[in-house]
Amino acid sequence: MLIAHCSIPADNPQSAAQVLAEIMQGEAVRFPPAGPHAWMAWSGDGEVEFEVVPRGATLHYDPEEGAWREDESAGRRSEVHVAVCVNRPETEIIAIAKRAGWPARHCERGGGYFSLAEVWVDGVFMIEFLDPAQTAVYKKRVTARNWKAKLVEMGVV
Repeated sequence: MLIAHCSIPADNPQSAAQVLAEIMQGEAVRFPPAGPHAWMAWSGDGEVEFEVVPRGATLHYDPEEGAWREDESAGRRSEVHVAVCVNRPETEIIAIAKRAGWPARHCERGGGYFSLAEVWVDGVFMIEFLDPAQTAVYKKRVTARNWKAKLVEMGVV
């Protein structure tokens, strides 16, 4: 299975798409379906695509299809985040994000269960990037079977 794409908010979609494309060793292109200021960031291998829309453009159920509309009441923070496996070392990911003025850092999830680079687009939207070594650990450890065992260990199940 494959998640084909996801949309994320940004204050400056063009700039954010260019930074994300650099991290993913890909390219940024316009995305008119989400409005004149929306952009897409593609990974170099063509497997990952972010639709970067203006912050506050929220999706609405319209008669024909879902559509983006500006929403003055939309907050800057989100309930959503995404994790992406990339072919770039974590140190480079963090350096690119910091050069863009975004907070970024190394994080250990679950007390060292797996690690990643935490990148905050515009300081408010989190994307987790896993470099090749981190991806290998993640794929080995983060499975439905292992998660269910962890729940038992935690006394949740």
